Amino acid sequence: MQDWEITSDRLLIRPMRVDDATNWHRVRAAAPFDPLTRSVEESIALITAMQTRPAPDSDGWQQFAILSREGRYAGDLGLRFSPPWNATCEIGFAVDPALQGRGIASEATGAMVAQLFKAGRRRVVAITDSRNRPAQRVLERNWFRLEGRFVESWREGDAWYDELSFARLAKD
Repeated sequence: MQDWEITSDRLLIRPMRVDDATNWHRVRAAAPFDPLTRSVEESIALITAMQTRPAPDSDGWQQFAILSREGRYAGDLGLRFSPPWNATCEIGFAVDPALQGRGIASEATGAMVAQLFKAGRRRVVAITDSRNRPAQRVLERNWFRLEGRFVESWREGDAWYDELSFARLAKD
C-alpha cells in the first residue's frame, strides 16, 4: 500500500478507505457528465469490497482519494487496472465542486500517471464525454493525446452523446 500513497506539491493521493465513501459519493453525484445512479449505501459497499483486493493495482477498478496536505477530501481518481502483461490502465477523476478550477485534477492526474509509469505500466487511457471540456484540458495538460471519438456511445436519459478517447504512453 505504501507504494500507492503518492504526494505532490499540494496533495496526498492514497487508496480510498471506507470512511471516504460518503465524500466520494457526494462528489461523484455532483459530476455533470457522469450522473451517479447508485445510493450512498451502494457506494460504501463498493469501497468496502475494494478493501479485499490483493493489491491496489490488481486487475479491476480501484478508487484513490485525493486529499489536501491538511487532510481535506478534494476528490478521487478512479483507475481500472488491466492484467500486468497488458500494462495498461484507465484513469478517471472528479474534484469537489467547491475546489474546482484550482488545478487539483491536473496535479493529481500527473502524480498518478508518473506513479503508474514508475510501477511498470506503459499506457494510460481515459475516456471523456465530448461535452466535458474541463476533463479534456486536464488530460491535455498531462500530455495525453486524443486518439478517437466514439459516436453516440453514451446515453443520458433519452439523448446519446459522443465520447472521446485519450491516451499517453510511458515513452511520450
